Amino acid sequence: MELSRRSMLKVGGAAAAAPAKTEMPNFVFLLGDDHGWPHAGCYGDAAIHTPNLDRMAREGMRFENAFVSSAQCSPNRSSILTGCTPHTTSTSRLHTPMPEWEPTIVDYLKDRGYFVGAFRKVHQGAQFDKRWSFYGGQQLDFEKFFDALPAGKPFYLHAGFTDPHRPYRSGAFDPPHDRKKLPVPKFLPDTKEVRDDLGNYYDFIARLDADCGRLLETLERRGLARNTLVIFTGDNGMPFPRAKGTCYEAGIHVPMLARWPGRVRAASVTKELIAHVDLPVTWLEAAGIPKPRKMQGRSLLGLLTGGAHQSRTEVCSERNWHDNFDPVRSVRTDRYKLIFNAAPHFPYRPAWDLADSPTWAAIQRLGRAGKLTPPQMTMLDPARPMLELYDLARDPDEFHNLATSPEHASVLEDLKRRLSEWMHDTFDYLPPATTRPGEPAGRGWPVSL
Repeated sequence: MELSRRSMLKVGGAAAAAPAKTEMPNFVFLLGDDHGWPHAGCYGDAAIHTPNLDRMAREGMRFENAFVSSAQCSPNRSSILTGCTPHTTSTSRLHTPMPEWEPTIVDYLKDRGYFVGAFRKVHQGAQFDKRWSFYGGQQLDFEKFFDALPAGKPFYLHAGFTDPHRPYRSGAFDPPHDRKKLPVPKFLPDTKEVRDDLGNYYDFIARLDADCGRLLETLERRGLARNTLVIFTGDNGMPFPRAKGTCYEAGIHVPMLARWPGRVRAASVTKELIAHVDLPVTWLEAAGIPKPRKMQGRSLLGLLTGGAHQSRTEVCSERNWHDNFDPVRSVRTDRYKLIFNAAPHFPYRPAWDLADSPTWAAIQRLGRAGKLTPPQMTMLDPARPMLELYDLARDPDEFHNLATSPEHASVLEDLKRRLSEWMHDTFDYLPPATTRPGEPAGRGWPVSL
């Protein structure tokens, strides 16, 4: 299907400009699979071995507050390609292929004259893989991409790693991480099974880091590093219970790094709220392509290069069908988080790979024995509250729900309004809490929490 002929030549209502004669920037996108924040040495995790990611942080910008559009793999990956939250593009269900009518960063850049390629996990269906100029499949032979790159062509290379996704096995990294030195999140029990599980997760991250290092070295050896913006991030949170597949911080907060020699200031750090839908808008602006009207993100180019940019006051995320239907929406400001569980009558149900993990087995065993902490026990409750409100400054672990607190009533109403506006603007199929003036009133959310 020739998307470029039908829909790609017009962006933002105007025809895309012809490629400029000046040197166009290149883009490399490194995407970890289930790599959550803060699991890299540059984020203060002293137990993990990530020298290449740490080097990226020293040579570029570290993002402290980057968030996914969806706490699920393929839906969030679709948002990185389209610049839209998954429910806008009918990709909110896990494994849904990218609709053939949806334009993506791949199509826009190809029309601009870019050579676009990918390795390993793209997760948008077999038909979508045909949109690439080059698709290297499951191998990581980066030389093949650069050997195929036409002389003088700018490029976009998408490296969709499969680490640190489950299933785990020993021997992924040598020497393995010392299980006794790993920090165990407070929402997980501190047992040998959990530490061993976390150790495998750390080992797989170290292997991912080594793959990133090989690609960075290839750029330098071929003389491409200086004109290439490299961005690394994770597609969703860590693959553990109460993390991946949830809208808690451990499910939506991910590491993100950007390196662009001479353009991005070395060892810079930003605490601004960043959403993954911002990434394609950034690449397009850097390539001289106007933002398409449908894209919901905001360009980070000014933030990266020290220019003007529009800051966010909140980020919104979602969860839908994974291995079960669990529609969840969230809005997060720099201090507060509101989670809307649209099906609160369901208990917490981890994704299948988490349900099959040693950590979930330990949680169930300890729960039956009454040996979990009260916050950990909530994972085994028969139902959940419809609304969860957290003060992240005082409660970063999200253990104390303030949704019924009279002192936080104004905060709750403010976040319900913000989340409702986002749901309206992005054509969510779930009902927002509030309706807009002049629009037909809907049922909204029940009054009772």
